[in-house]
Amino acid sequence: MRMQEDAVLGCKLSKSPSFSQDEELYIATSDTKIKMEEDYAPFVDKILNDISYIPKNILDLGCGPGYIARRLNEVLPNAMIFGVDKSQIMINHANKAINKSLKNNYVFHSEFEVDSGSLRIFRNEPDYLNYYEPRLKYMIADSANLPFCNLKFDLILLKGTYKCLENKFDSLKEMYRVLSHGGEIFIYEFRKNIPEDEFLELTKHMKPQKVKSLRRKLNCSLDIEEYKSYLLEGGLFKFSTIEHDGLDLKIRIKKGRI
Repeated sequence: MRMQEDAVLGCKLSKSPSFSQDEELYIATSDTKIKMEEDYAPFVDKILNDISYIPKNILDLGCGPGYIARRLNEVLPNAMIFGVDKSQIMINHANKAINKSLKNNYVFHSEFEVDSGSLRIFRNEPDYLNYYEPRLKYMIADSANLPFCNLKFDLILLKGTYKCLENKFDSLKEMYRVLSHGGEIFIYEFRKNIPEDEFLELTKHMKPQKVKSLRRKLNCSLDIEEYKSYLLEGGLFKFSTIEHDGLDLKIRIKKGRI
C-alpha cells in the first residue's frame, strides 16, 4: 500500500479511502477552544516573545486547520498572514473558521503572485471574496514551489511540519528565498531522542492518553543529525541554530541584512 506524508497529521498515513476521514478526525480533536488556549496560543506567544521585531508578513507553512494563523491574526492586527497547506480539507476548514457565515467550501488555489502583492487565481472568485478576511489568507500550495515573490516574509513558522514535507531540501531553499533580509524561520519538531528521565519529568502532570500520543509523535520525528544534514545541503547551517525547547527541537534560521 502506497504511503502519503501529511504535513498536518505529523506521521505517515495509509493512502486509503478513509484518508479524508483521518483529516476530519484530526480537525475535530485539534481545532478546539481548549487546544487553542493550552497549545496554539502559547506557541505563538512564545515565538513573538523570542523575536526582536514586529513581523508584518508571516507564513504559516503546513497550516492545517489554520489555528496558528488565526492566533497570529488576533494578536498582530497590522500583519498580513498566509496559511499554506496541501490538503483541500484543511484549507476548507480554515476558511470556514475565519468566517462562520461561509456557506460553501471555497478553496483558494494560488500559482503565482503579481507585483502588487495580490493573488489572482481563485475558484468561485466573486462569492469567495465576499467572505474573505483581508489580513488572513489560506491557500493550497507546494512547499517546494511557493507562490510568493522573493523576500516576501519576515517570519516563517513550521510546527510539526518539516519532517513530513515530501521535498525537504527544495522546501528549505524556497523558504529561504521568500524570507526577507533580517527575517527568521522557526521550525519546531518533537525531540526524537529525548532522554527518558527528561521525558517523564516534562510529562508527569499529563494524562496517560496524551503521554502515549506524545511518544508516538516523538517516534515519528527525525534525528537531529538528519535536520543538520538538510541544513548543510541547503547551505543554511551557518545561518541556523538548533536547540532543545522542552519536548521540542527548535531550529531557527535567520537571513542576514544587506
